[in-house]
Amino acid sequence: MDLTRAVIVHPARLSTPEQKAIAMLVEEVEKRAHVHWGTATQWPTDGTAVIALGQTSAWTDFAKAWSEAPPADTGALATEGFHLESGVRGNSPAVLLTGKSPRAVLFAVGHLLRQLRMAPGHAALPDGYHLTTSPKYPLRGHQLGYRPKTHSYDAWDLKIWEQYYRDLIVFGINAVELIPPRSDDAADSPHFPRPPLEMMTAMSKLADDYGLDVWIWYPALDPDYSKPEQIETAVKEGRAGFEKLPRIDAVLVPGGDPGHPPPRPLMNLLERQAASLRSLHPRSQMWISPQGFSTVWLDEFLSILKNESPAWLTGLV
Repeated sequence: MDLTRAVIVHPARLSTPEQKAIAMLVEEVEKRAHVHWGTATQWPTDGTAVIALGQTSAWTDFAKAWSEAPPADTGALATEGFHLESGVRGNSPAVLLTGKSPRAVLFAVGHLLRQLRMAPGHAALPDGYHLTTSPKYPLRGHQLGYRPKTHSYDAWDLKIWEQYYRDLIVFGINAVELIPPRSDDAADSPHFPRPPLEMMTAMSKLADDYGLDVWIWYPALDPDYSKPEQIETAVKEGRAGFEKLPRIDAVLVPGGDPGHPPPRPLMNLLERQAASLRSLHPRSQMWISPQGFSTVWLDEFLSILKNESPAWLTGLV
């Protein structure tokens, strides 16, 4: 099926992730095929090839050629599941891309990009292509360490980060984990194009635009959380970062590597951190990992979980 001169037909009203999905499709095809796909909200009448793209709940807005008889297997889609098929509708070669949610539409676009056959001046997809799929795992994430520890991340500007987000999305990533300005690394890098907190804020906004979950890996690095003043300082520092980020879905605190606080002081700290976090991001989660705990500390930690069942704690890694 020749899609070289296709037009993308979509609903008139689009969420931000759906807008990003369309931009990603147009721009990534243009890079590889050197053709520009236009967009429209109405099905063409001249036989132009169509990429019909949108949520399953909006059939009549973008896929009228399918609306009377939508694919039967889309009803079983999970929230991030999508359907893709190619065929002829009316007098137009057509590809249907539809997802159960805005994020699912993004993954449908990613799958299409993997299946397209592109060369300069040409874009095609096998006719009769048909796929209905939902992800096996609800969390599919990747840590993005803007810090002087990797071979490249600390040199990337936001434009490169956006391309990397797209590369991850194409393969189904739905979450990114960011690194705060203070970790066990040097506070600065000669390669940084932006200060760490400024870049972290921009990366949170970028993830939100694409509809990706934002996690923060947040180690407890201070020397003694048995001191109330140390907890106050840590909570204040955390809040200064939390309030700048437009999106935080979860915070993961490693009990060690780095940091080495005993279980009780650590739990006292995180209870305060969780309250501060949720006052700014009400639906955010708090996770903890007891990595690095000795046998004695692990027993103490498990006893706290068993006997106190802290309501502020979402889960354990």
